[in-house]
Amino acid sequence: MNTPRVAFQGERGAFSEEAALRHFGTAELLPRRTLREVFEAVAGGEAHAGMVPVENSEAGSINETYDLLLQFHHALRITGEVTLRVSHCLLGVPGTRLDRVRRVYSHPQALAQCELFLRQLGVEVVPYYDTAGSAQMLAQNPSPEAAAIASRRAAELYGLVVLAEEIQTNPMNYTRFLSVARSPAIRRDPSKTSVVFATAHRPGALYRALGALAEEGLNLTKLESRPARQAVWEYVFYVDFEGHEEEERVQRALESLRAQCLWVIRLGSYPAAGLPA
Repeated sequence: MNTPRVAFQGERGAFSEEAALRHFGTAELLPRRTLREVFEAVAGGEAHAGMVPVENSEAGSINETYDLLLQFHHALRITGEVTLRVSHCLLGVPGTRLDRVRRVYSHPQALAQCELFLRQLGVEVVPYYDTAGSAQMLAQNPSPEAAAIASRRAAELYGLVVLAEEIQTNPMNYTRFLSVARSPAIRRDPSKTSVVFATAHRPGALYRALGALAEEGLNLTKLESRPARQAVWEYVFYVDFEGHEEEERVQRALESLRAQCLWVIRLGSYPAAGLPA
């Protein structure tokens, strides 16, 4: 079998790259600057699969990923998930001292996850498009007053030093990633199924929609709402639940769900992943 090409958002050393390596093992990794470019690479056939973050235990959901899952649903399916413990480090160029740092660069999610440490450090925070990208930028533009938040692996890749480690506010800091591909995943239980749906704008609509899943004993693991875009203050709902779309009870639940909704889109059924040890 040919080595799969897997696109991920960020530069080498990004947590998305680590998630891709953990999920696929041997793979040709394709860094992309934005999440949209990851989806486009997979939909266009440049990559066999993509690895994208979807939620963090501290900072919450990655809204852009949810929006892109819906936008690309005609071309792509969710095929797997990876839960990765995220350990953030403060990185500097060799010779930098922690008490000299005045500016810290990183992805907005990483900055949010390290908010307490940064507030105590009393520095200016500067959003950047990627954690590993901020480390790469610092290595290319060294300054003793600047630092980046990224992984220890990024420090090794870009010749930086670790000024502080485990700086995330919540030590139980996990990010959930999804793999996406053009073909559905081979069934392997335990499974999860992800769908997105829209309800009519009337009382009890969401209650009745979720009741269609509850009646079949399906355990919900995630519920997320996003603006519908077609109308102000109306929403679409993303739901993850335990079970595979080939199961009869899931098929019955989806049929009942369709009867309660304006539309229902299946995003994929895929092997469920637990928390890493």
